[in-house]
Formats: sequence, structure tokens, C-alpha cells
Amino acid sequence: MSKLQHGTMKTFILLYIVYMLLAFMLIEYESIKNLLHLDAIYTGAVVWLSTHLITLLGIDVTADHAFLHLDSAVMEVKFGCNGLEAILLYCAAVLAFPASWKQRLMGIFLGSSLLQLFNLLRIALLAWVLEYHHTIFDVMHEYITQSIMIVIAFVIFLIYLQYVTDENTLAQ
Repeated sequence: MSKLQHGTMKTFILLYIVYMLLAFMLIEYESIKNLLHLDAIYTGAVVWLSTHLITLLGIDVTADHAFLHLDSAVMEVKFGCNGLEAILLYCAAVLAFPASWKQRLMGIFLGSSLLQLFNLLRIALLAWVLEYHHTIFDVMHEYITQSIMIVIAFVIFLIYLQYVTDENTLAQ
């Protein structure tokens, strides 16, 4: 690894940490959290969208703030389950990677949209599991679907890196 690449890698890591800290301050620091209500607003939107997707699976569901009321159980969509955490981690990586602002904004918009789509599918799958196979819900929720979301976020970031690298190579 050349000195330039090493310096770029160190800068990326440092910026990634800084952007992650800033992002999580927006939703976790009590004063900012109370002012913006970002997590509550975001979670409400996710719950609303999830009800429509779950209904398509033939499951009766109603929403109440962060709660999805199914026939046999109630699911609470919390931070970490609403997809915002994965999106913030992804956006921090996109912002930290050296690219044009156009590339970054495109990466954030498309990547975040894909991550949230997969997260909505994850919530619908978990509702289906809770409704019809509740004995495996904990394993699905804690291990399988969370691991899948991490892999999806990583793959989307790798696709973004390929896009930036290809576009920058063509521009040269």
C-alpha cells in the first residue's frame, strides 16, 4: 500500500468515525433528540409503510405509533429495527469515502432507499414469522435478519465503491 493510499485509508477511517458520531448524536443526544424527534418521526413512517406491506401478506395489522398489532401478537419497531441505524452507518461510510458530492448524494439516496426497502421486507417477514411460526421469531429477529441487514448494507456500500471507482476511471 503506497503512502497516498495509506493516508487516504486513515482519512476515510477518521471521517467515518466522526460522521458516525455526529449521526448518532442527532438521534441519541437527549437535547437534540427532543428537539428533532427524528427517530420517532422516522419510526412512525416505517411502521405506517410496514402495515401496508404486512397486509399484502394477508395478515391483519394495525399501527399505533411504534407498534404493529397483529392478530396473535404485538411488534414494537425500535431504533435498530427501523432501519435508521443501518442507514446512518451506510451514509457515514459514503460521506467519508473520497468522491464528488454528486456521487455521494446519489449513493446516499439510492443506497438508503435500498436499505429501507430491505428493512421493510425484513419487518414484514418478521411479522409473518411471529404470526405463523412464533417459536422461531427470536432467532429470526436477533440473529438471522439482523445479520442479513448487515450484509446487505455492506454489499450496497461495495456497489457504491464500484460505481465511484468506475465513474472516476471513465472521467480520467
